[in-house]
Amino acid sequence: MEFSKFLNSSIKLNIILIISFSITVNSFILFPNINNAFYALFHLTFIYLIFYHYHFYLYVAAFIYGILFDIILFNNIGVHLISFLSLLILYILLRKFLIRLSSYQIISFYFITLLILFLFEHFLASLINNFKFNLYSLLNFFLISLIIFVPTIFLFTKLDK
Repeated sequence: MEFSKFLNSSIKLNIILIISFSITVNSFILFPNINNAFYALFHLTFIYLIFYHYHFYLYVAAFIYGILFDIILFNNIGVHLISFLSLLILYILLRKFLIRLSSYQIISFYFITLLILFLFEHFLASLINNFKFNLYSLLNFFLISLIIFVPTIFLFTKLDK
C-alpha cells in the first residue's frame, strides 16, 4: 500500500505547517528570503486549513504556533497568538458569507486575508513589541506571497484530491 493512502489532506497540510514553521524560525543568513518565503507559506497553509479544513483542533494549533512564533521571533508573547486566534474567530463570523462565494472570489478573499494578516501582524508588532514598522519588509512579504500564491494553491488542490 502507498504511504499517502494513510494520510488525509488535513494531515498533509499540517506536515507542511510543521516544515514551513521549522524553516521559518531557522535563520539562513545568506538567503533571508528563504525564511520569508516559508513564513508566507506557513500563513498560506494556515489560512487554507481554516477555510477548507476547519476543525476545533486549529485553535490548539493556532495557540501553539502563535506562542512559538512569538517566543522565537520576538521573545515576547502576543503578536502571532492574537493574529492567529483573531483569524479563526473572524472565519467563524464570516462562514455563512464565505459559503456563498464562487471559487474565484474565495481565492481572492484568501489572498486578501493573507495580506491583511501580514499588515495586522506588523501593526501589532509595532504596538506590543515596539517593532519598527518597516514598509520594505512588508513589500517583501507581499512580493514573495504574490510569487508563491498560485503554485501553493495548485499544490493544495492536488493534496485535497
